[in-house]
Amino acid sequence: MRAHFLVVLMTPLVALPGPTLAQVSPPPLRPKEVIPAVERSIERGLQFLARHQRIDGSYGKSRWENFPTYPTAMSALVGMAFLASGSTPTRGPYAKQIRRITDYLLGSCANPNGYLTDLGAGEDRPMYSHAFTMTFLAHIYGQVESEERRREIKAVLQRAVRFTMGTQTDAGGWGYRANYYSDEGTLTVTQLQALRSCRDAGIYVPREVIDNAVRYIESSTNDDGSVRYRPGSRRIRPGVTCAALVTLWNAGRYDDPLLTRIADYIKRNIYLRFENQHHAEYVMYYLAQARFLLGGSDWPDFYKQYAAMFLDNQMSDGSWEGSDGGEIYGTAIAVLVLQIPYNRLPVYER
Repeated sequence: MRAHFLVVLMTPLVALPGPTLAQVSPPPLRPKEVIPAVERSIERGLQFLARHQRIDGSYGKSRWENFPTYPTAMSALVGMAFLASGSTPTRGPYAKQIRRITDYLLGSCANPNGYLTDLGAGEDRPMYSHAFTMTFLAHIYGQVESEERRREIKAVLQRAVRFTMGTQTDAGGWGYRANYYSDEGTLTVTQLQALRSCRDAGIYVPREVIDNAVRYIESSTNDDGSVRYRPGSRRIRPGVTCAALVTLWNAGRYDDPLLTRIADYIKRNIYLRFENQHHAEYVMYYLAQARFLLGGSDWPDFYKQYAAMFLDNQMSDGSWEGSDGGEIYGTAIAVLVLQIPYNRLPVYER
């Protein structure tokens, strides 16, 4: 039976102040909210992903032929899932897979103009590929096996940041493709998170690019805290709403009334369960991040319910089916969100 993701609403959110020294200290080997059964589930998911890596190091082909492949974005997301487990390009059980993903992204997807996408794959929405690849490369930048590879990644990221800057619209957003005349919320928050990752890695990102993107989110937010697909649109998107909160946090807006307003909307209107629903994985990915960042006494209960839902819907081969991208996408998202409490990756840290 194929299981699918749907996000609908859950328990209260409480906005917390910004990070403290205690929050950024090394996490325990196993966070208290992660039970052994969840650890086994994570490992089964990681092993599934390791078994399904292509010869060239990429990911993306689904056994369900109606799903697109998106090899650049899929490979970067799977790479993040391996990094979240504690492996790096030089050590850990998934070091080989991470290196092969890196080889693919740098060899087939790093274009001279800074665009990070596999041009030969015909990816339908390549700016997602660009953003997720920036995020992955920024996280391995200081962990690679040689100074030569480190210089290569730095140059790629610098070009990628310039490309992102050049494709930002006057309104402050980004679109599915490198088109200056279109933008929408999901791409804007994904690009913002990628830029934050690059900045954390020491790559220069002009402050005005971040500020313009934050203004885009502000202009997309309704009085009740819901966030629209784009400014002027009437479409409210739960995924954009959750992601907007995450990116405001990434931008350092911990005490911003706008963040509190969005958090209150999520508390009142966004729950979750497994079901077939368009964009459900995207919502779950950012909902988990939002709840973890905000923390509070309700986070352990939220994670307990979240994890139980994933365990109930894991397939016998260790995978999860996705409503939008098949089992590679579904498994990468599931493993990423289940590993968030380990706090190992800067992009997800409190």
